[in-house]
Amino acid sequence: MITTMVGRKKKGGLTNREMLQERLQQQLAENNRLQKELKYIDSMDNLFFASMIRLTSRLHAADVGKEITGLLMNYLDADQVAVFLSDERNERLRIVDQHGIRDDLKAKLVYEVGSEHRRGKVGFAFLEKHPITKRDVVIGVTEPYAVFNPDICYPIFFQDRRFGVIAIVRQQDLEERERNMLGVISAIAGITLNNTRTVHADPLTQLYNIGYFRERLDVELQQARGQQKALSVAIIDLDNFKIYNDTYGHQAGDLLLVRLAQIFVNHFDTEEIVARYGGDEFIVMFPDLHKKDALRIMGHLLQALQKYDFASTKQKASVTFSAGISTYPDDALNATELIRFADQALYAAKRAGRNTVMMYSSKLKREDM
Repeated sequence: MITTMVGRKKKGGLTNREMLQERLQQQLAENNRLQKELKYIDSMDNLFFASMIRLTSRLHAADVGKEITGLLMNYLDADQVAVFLSDERNERLRIVDQHGIRDDLKAKLVYEVGSEHRRGKVGFAFLEKHPITKRDVVIGVTEPYAVFNPDICYPIFFQDRRFGVIAIVRQQDLEERERNMLGVISAIAGITLNNTRTVHADPLTQLYNIGYFRERLDVELQQARGQQKALSVAIIDLDNFKIYNDTYGHQAGDLLLVRLAQIFVNHFDTEEIVARYGGDEFIVMFPDLHKKDALRIMGHLLQALQKYDFASTKQKASVTFSAGISTYPDDALNATELIRFADQALYAAKRAGRNTVMMYSSKLKREDM
């Protein structure tokens, strides 16, 4: 006689049928969970690719930073995310966008690439063009700020051009999928930032063009209002540039503009933004500076040019300029007026005999009326 074990009680109190049903329910629950996770991954992948498309279309560094921060906050369980971008000389790294960092700390978190004591992991990753994670032990690198100690740093670069670093604070180490994702984001960000600098550059001098300068001026003015700080603008116009062109030729005139652009970049501080205004005119922004301080800096530049010989032949040639300066909020409250008043001060310097720098005043406004 054949007897079946189905339905027979086991010592544990469950029949084989009940045990099979329990296992089946567990498998069904696990399958449902996996299906939901796959749907979530698919939806996140779609969102990720949509975000990457938006990232590649950004034309401004600030927008690139915001897109990166948004991406990482959606895909990583991070306490803090900060996108640092470098200045033109690759000397300092500053926050362009962040999440989880107090507003009053953003301006203070500046990493000095050339200083061993102020470089930190952010500056090290930037300098070496190599990511740093919690698994890595970086010998000789100490953090300069107790309020921000990133666990993960991914450099942003394209070929030989460095742009910045993505810094993240979180408890868990990165999974392989997350490392791959961060690598893709930083690589695409490098390509995008390389494109933005190309779009914003003057073709001849490689300084910023006036379009980008105006956009930055609006942003800096907004920050100056919020922080109750000054901001100055100076417009530079070369003296007798037409005579130089007529003497040496237009090609030599172009080379002069290129050489002057390099001198200007080396003269001004990294926080000060210089652009080509058009023709033989340049424009400079001085965040957090009153016009008397800007006047001093411009005067030093005028004196420095005296030691250069700009001749393209054996005949010695010197170059001078005239410049005008205006300041927010003393002279103007918006970008348009700030530039217009600096221009009025420039023409006052021209009328005064050139080779000088003048500050805007209400008196100049009355003289032009």
